[in-house]
Amino acid sequence: MEEELNKLTLIGRKEIKGKKYPLYLERFCLIGSIIFTIYMTYLVLNNYNLPQWLNIVLSSCLAPLFALSLAEIIGRFIQSKLS
Repeated sequence: MEEELNKLTLIGRKEIKGKKYPLYLERFCLIGSIIFTIYMTYLVLNNYNLPQWLNIVLSSCLAPLFALSLAEIIGRFIQSKLS
């Protein structure tokens, strides 16, 4: 039976159940990183007189990437501290 379970993984390794991952904490941090990014984008757009094309690139391309990167860093930090 155990050999059959090992065949279910991609490389045939033994899977060990660890601690339960606090998904609610990661979701809270995702929402927090989105709010932080919106606030920082608002501050940059209002305090600096940037060209229109740069405002569009910042708000539509760079800000979402920053928010998701920040959420991923926080998630990995949570995962490393709990395992």
